[in-house]
Amino acid sequence: MRLSILDYVPVDEGLEAQDALAASLRLAQTADAAGLHRYWFSEHHGMPAMVSSAPELMMARTAAATDTIRLGSGGVLLPNHSSYKIAGNFQLLEGMFPDRIDLGLGRAPGADQRVTAALNEEKTSQLPYGQKLGDLLGFLSGQHPSQSRHAGMQALPRTARIPQTFVLGASGSTAGVAAQAGLGFTFAHFINPGPQGAEAAAAYRSAFQPTVFGDKPSVVVAVFAAVGETDAEAKQFADTFHLWLSHAESAQPFDRLPSLETTRNHDWSIQERMVRQRNEGRLIYGTAESVASQLRELGQAYGTDEVMVNLMMPGEAARQTALTSLAQALEVTPQAIPA
Repeated sequence: MRLSILDYVPVDEGLEAQDALAASLRLAQTADAAGLHRYWFSEHHGMPAMVSSAPELMMARTAAATDTIRLGSGGVLLPNHSSYKIAGNFQLLEGMFPDRIDLGLGRAPGADQRVTAALNEEKTSQLPYGQKLGDLLGFLSGQHPSQSRHAGMQALPRTARIPQTFVLGASGSTAGVAAQAGLGFTFAHFINPGPQGAEAAAAYRSAFQPTVFGDKPSVVVAVFAAVGETDAEAKQFADTFHLWLSHAESAQPFDRLPSLETTRNHDWSIQERMVRQRNEGRLIYGTAESVASQLRELGQAYGTDEVMVNLMMPGEAARQTALTSLAQALEVTPQAIPA
């Protein structure tokens, strides 16, 4: 089974942004050495506990410090950016790091209303997602519909390959878009752990049309994971995750990822417990062997051999240990470094 990472670049309690950035690079280097397939960065804005606001910058730095692992966005949030600018950025990355660049595209703004307004205040209007996606694919491939106002335009630099492009989904509504355009499809099981994900993956696979972007379906399922050396330790990591998540999607998010000690001393409110109960399915946790077994089951449900985990666990050492032990449990094989 292929194992990949989605990194929010969390800032641990007591540390600063530069510490999180350094820890992220070290984790990516460990992932590269262990043979993981992809390392993706999110785009979040206005959230001090998560540093990754510009996936392209994270990708460039990390690609330069690793050898074989693919670097990608999970994802670039299309409403916030010019389609032409995104295409140019990722073509440039592909030129610098050939056949190692993924472009994952999301349709949400990834911020609250005030931050979203600040990101888009110079725009007179928002283009529909479908139109922006079509324009972006045209700028990457040079193949716009003949009636397009951008016909004949292609983002530069031109490269031997187009970055591997994925549509990100959390409800299934974008599965058909990915299938018709010949793109990969990544489902955020960590947002919506219900049956919709597996159903969307099946629908995507059956409707897939080969294009210049891909000749066969590619499904990735992404989920939060916490790995402990014992079940008891894994439970502590799960508690910390749920404490963070109970605030992350509220009006009062934590400005740091809580520590184990903070979590142990926390007096859970009724509201926090209710939110935790709703979110239980979004996290897989246990020992490495247990999590590996659950990931295999998840991959089987989605019909894929690639799973992507988001290790929102407190402490760099814990994330490093979780990655290496999980790679071993899944029997991931390190890749040969190109000559």
